[in-house]
Amino acid sequence: MCALATADIKRATMDKTIKIGDQEYRINTDKSKGQGCFVEILRATESNLTAMLSYHCKVLVVQFVVHCYEYEPKNHGVSDLMRVVKKRLSSKYRRCRVAGGWVRETGKSGIQHYHVALFIDGNKVRWNSGIQDLINEILDTRNYPRSSFSPSHMVHRDDEDGLRKAFYHLSYLAKTRSKWARLPSTNDYSFSRIRPKMCAIF
Repeated sequence: MCALATADIKRATMDKTIKIGDQEYRINTDKSKGQGCFVEILRATESNLTAMLSYHCKVLVVQFVVHCYEYEPKNHGVSDLMRVVKKRLSSKYRRCRVAGGWVRETGKSGIQHYHVALFIDGNKVRWNSGIQDLINEILDTRNYPRSSFSPSHMVHRDDEDGLRKAFYHLSYLAKTRSKWARLPSTNDYSFSRIRPKMCAIF
């Protein structure tokens, strides 16, 4: 995976919605509390999800958190973890297409954690439970704590309401808070560079 931008040049929005292409999405912001979202992370998330929907009539969206036992100045650990997760999923589900990304956040402990989103061919993977077991198995072998998972979404290509609902939950990854405690040279997010299939999605 390649990072698309860093927090130093990202734009924040406090708006309740964002328009990307022809779609307008509600996003998880609260202007009264100064809680915004980074536009570039929202766009990277939407690009991954809609590109996957151009290949598959339905896409399973899985979100989870990777906790760390100790501070890591760079993101080599999570980048390597994502490569392994994608490879194992592709192997287990017979060359299943997988996209996704992560965002880096740092809480009061000073130790970073990562929010991860995976976009998986929903024709080959229909249930979240097998994904959770596989990811926790990988985390165990790589000395990470077991993960906590958010409710998954099965997004259908022709279901715009389902797309918007999933995107609202995914917009949590783009929140501005907790993303500043890092080295200037360290990216705070990275998503797959997946090109959409050359056809209309909606």
